Amino acid sequence: MDDAQDPLQDQLPPELVRILDALYQEHQRSQAPLSLARLSKRTELRMSTLRRFLTALEEAGIAIVEVNEDGTGNAILTAAGLKLHG
Repeated sequence: MDDAQDPLQDQLPPELVRILDALYQEHQRSQAPLSLARLSKRTELRMSTLRRFLTALEEAGIAIVEVNEDGTGNAILTAAGLKLHG
């Protein structure tokens, strides 16, 4: 997210901004879900922290998150999430 174009960035936790940015960039690149492992690396967040923020994003209708029984999974922005970014 561009600081000059996004007044909400000052109101959001920096971790959340990093997650939204990573998911948006992946959407721009491939329009495919991003694995939780890769998202964790790109955002430099521990998996537990990442999952907590993703739960909030999913409950708000901003992202779709799939978690498998083995703990792996992926996430992608919804149409509402994409509108937030740009």
